[in-house]
Amino acid sequence: MAATDTLPNAPLPELLKRVGFQRRRRGFGSATQLLWNRVESNASLLALCRIREDLTPEDEAILGQCQEKLEAARWCLDKPLGRWSFSFWELIHEVDGLLLLVMPASMLVPRALEIQQQFERRVSDGRALLWLGADRVSGPLPRCVRRLAHVDEPGSGPAAPPPFDAGQDRYCRSVLRGALDSVNQQVDKTFWQLSINVSLQVFSTLLLLAVFVVSFVLLSPALIDGWPDTLVPRGLLLVGFAGASGAIVSNMLSKERFVVATGATSRFFAYHLLVKPVLGAFAALMLLFLEQSRMLFSVDTQAGNMTGDTSSAILHIVVSGPQAVFFTLMALAVVAGWSADKLLSSIMDKVLGRLLGQSEKVLPPSRPVGTPAPPPKGAVPP
Repeated sequence: MAATDTLPNAPLPELLKRVGFQRRRRGFGSATQLLWNRVESNASLLALCRIREDLTPEDEAILGQCQEKLEAARWCLDKPLGRWSFSFWELIHEVDGLLLLVMPASMLVPRALEIQQQFERRVSDGRALLWLGADRVSGPLPRCVRRLAHVDEPGSGPAAPPPFDAGQDRYCRSVLRGALDSVNQQVDKTFWQLSINVSLQVFSTLLLLAVFVVSFVLLSPALIDGWPDTLVPRGLLLVGFAGASGAIVSNMLSKERFVVATGATSRFFAYHLLVKPVLGAFAALMLLFLEQSRMLFSVDTQAGNMTGDTSSAILHIVVSGPQAVFFTLMALAVVAGWSADKLLSSIMDKVLGRLLGQSEKVLPPSRPVGTPAPPPKGAVPP
């Protein structure tokens, strides 16, 4: 079947009659056509495998499974609303592995060389040592590829390897199937990680635009000129939105390497699109409260700094005017939202230490051990 913009009106496969898929009647884009070419390439290879004269009942069962999975892959690709990408690629990978068990030996050799090359290039964790060996030539995968490619031909003498029989052929094909499965898992993991990161960036952009719209509605010249008298409630909302925007921008600029790229991916989206913005808003408000209390730092104008304010703040930030105070606090709120988790843990330790230090200054001095208590007031000394 050729890859075109329209698909033939074939009957629904038996595997999907219980699902109720319907065909999509519109044209297909270039990406869909490439995926469809992949399906048809496997279909043509399946047709070539069927013409073998030495097929066993096991081979016939494998070919039947391949045909069924290809039909399911076609309909996963042709869904009217949304494409089942996970199911499509799982089916294609299963067909690729099953075809290795039944394809002719002449077609298996180039496929085996390609699998070894892909494995050496893409798999670099502990599986590489298991499949390739310590020297990358003594593992089961290189040995099977050499046997299939007749690199290690039987020689003469007692050390000559035994002839390549049917059992060894089945073993080598199974090894190739396992190696191909490892390669596909690595490729799929990288692809889904990229997909999740791009989706997070897109949703973060939409969320950031929504925060901008709400902030523009809340922001006004009266709010800036009257700061900090206008802190409640619009000022608190603006500071919270500034912290949330910092957390959202961190989602857009950072690329997480998720350990699990499939499964309950909605939890990743909930954390980055809900938990992190709320945490960033809380960090920004915490920073604002510390500035207003002047416990750790303060933002003052030049005129306010000349009045001799002897606050207990450790850090003093001096700016030019009242408007500069407002925008400086907003900038600090964005920074607090960017690294809210690290900032909160550091701030909490410093705040607790500062509170304990101030409480020790007002407590009465402790009495040394063994010193008699002072007599009560009005008592006659002995």
